[in-house]
Amino acid sequence: MVRYSEELIDEIRSSNDIVDVISQYVTLKRSGRSFFGLCPFHKEKSPSFSVSPDKQLFHCFGCGAGGNVIHFISKIENVNFIESLQILAERAGITLPTLQNSEDDKKQQLRKKVFEINEKAALFYHQHLYQPSAKPAQEYVKKRKLTNKTLKNFLLGYSGNFNELYVFLKQQGFKDEEILASSLVNKTEDGKMIDRFRKRLMFPICDVRGRVIAFGGRVLDDSKPKYINSPETIVYTKGRHLYGLNVAKNNDLKELIIVEGYMDAISLHQREIPNAVASLGTALTEAQRKIT
Repeated sequence: MVRYSEELIDEIRSSNDIVDVISQYVTLKRSGRSFFGLCPFHKEKSPSFSVSPDKQLFHCFGCGAGGNVIHFISKIENVNFIESLQILAERAGITLPTLQNSEDDKKQQLRKKVFEINEKAALFYHQHLYQPSAKPAQEYVKKRKLTNKTLKNFLLGYSGNFNELYVFLKQQGFKDEEILASSLVNKTEDGKMIDRFRKRLMFPICDVRGRVIAFGGRVLDDSKPKYINSPETIVYTKGRHLYGLNVAKNNDLKELIIVEGYMDAISLHQREIPNAVASLGTALTEAQRKIT
């Protein structure tokens, strides 16, 4: 497990002014020496959420939430302490040290590669959606009356035949080990590499930071199963995420509407209901309940 020194943690904290950071999530107004706004952690009509630039602390007099800028990011982004530090370090342009343990370092580097693969795959699928070969997907989104803005907001795409994605990822310089770790490609018993998703409308699944962590694919004919989804991987644990939360969190909302499927959430967003998200299973997990 990665460990950061107290000196580095202090540097990250002091390099991120709490008023500047919180202002990206909450509308703040100065009152005396502090700033006030509506608390993002509970529903309220009168501002009880206080931010002190002098102490570099926040406190809500309504629900009791409080702490420094690291605690705020952890709570608002629903991430752990280490991930909070990584977010703030990136914001401040601070380079974090690599892991000392070789096995942990190898795993961390593989995670990084899988995130890169997922991002490139999402763009590959999205660009493919506008090609002549994607006519079945184009007819489906037209039938569902999805606008081009919606297609781009959710980065919807279309997967091709056999091993088109695999060939593309190899051209991008990724190794077989890295591609297989993403679970976007399967290796057959005779050693052939075949794309997991073929001829399907593609739904990238993102975490709250907007990183692509998995995919869902919908068939466009009478084939079964209707949907296939990414299995759990080094970057994806199904029970810890909600589809569309990365889009919904950009709105100043205090509640989420949880629906069953990808298209349900997307359709509501297009109808200007921006707090819709979808579960990634048949029932909410405890981790998902904490998000909501």
